Amino acid sequence: MASIGPTLHLMIDGSLRAVLKTRQGMMGSGAAGKGLGASLPGGQVFLAAEVVRDRDGFELLRSGDTKHSMWRTVEWRLLREALANAPRPLLDLGCGDGGFGALLTNSIEYGIDGDADAVSQCNPKVYGSTHAADMRQSLPLTDRTIATIFSNSTLEHVEPLAPAIASIARALRPGGRLLATVPTSGFTETMVAAYGTPFAERLNRTLGHHNLWSWSRWEELRRSNGFSAVSFRGYLSRPAIVWYCSRGLAPWPQIARRRRDWLWQHDLNALRHHVDDSLRVTAEQETTCVLIDAVRS
Repeated sequence: MASIGPTLHLMIDGSLRAVLKTRQGMMGSGAAGKGLGASLPGGQVFLAAEVVRDRDGFELLRSGDTKHSMWRTVEWRLLREALANAPRPLLDLGCGDGGFGALLTNSIEYGIDGDADAVSQCNPKVYGSTHAADMRQSLPLTDRTIATIFSNSTLEHVEPLAPAIASIARALRPGGRLLATVPTSGFTETMVAAYGTPFAERLNRTLGHHNLWSWSRWEELRRSNGFSAVSFRGYLSRPAIVWYCSRGLAPWPQIARRRRDWLWQHDLNALRHHVDDSLRVTAEQETTCVLIDAVRS
């Protein structure tokens, strides 16, 4: 399918949304909930992912549609490397159903998530102990006992965030590490530049984003809660997010629902390119997300 510019793409999507809205009005409320251009949630409460390899042996994480798979593949590869020799015990904060964590390492001592239904599905062969809890309150763990806490695409959804960071700090032992992946202000900047402010605001609402901050603001929050030696590694290139957004506009969501395997093959080269590019760039001005590595004082 030929490439089209962002402005025309938005016009097509808007026209199809208007048509669908008219049809829903004629059919009644029973037709609601199937909106065009809807995006998958930002987190991984129920991931349903699998590791696949292309014809060259390049590893990808297939999770939902192609845009979601691109994003999760980058985070999976980064966190898998970061956790390879991480001190234990490990805590997966915002673990969901454990599908993502289980693809990072063979064993995780603790998993915590606010969704009781999801956390109950964590594989007991991977997770030693799981809890449904609000991370903005004291975590159901003994203070100063966890060596490494990792959190993937979770902290940007938590509001207010400061109590959650304080809870994380209490759970970590001195010298313990927090590894957290989050989208940054670059995510919004990229969407605004390509698709305009209304689109960016709508997608951030859909994804439940509350904390899309600069690196300096993330560092300030960490250091004010007892963390030191805070370091950053940017990821997910700005062109990758333009492509991600394009796949949330009509007709791509409709194709994803009806011809999922065809779309995977169609998008595979672009998906791989954006994964490669997103793992190569690291500077804040080139990226839209960041892996934060903070050490507890």
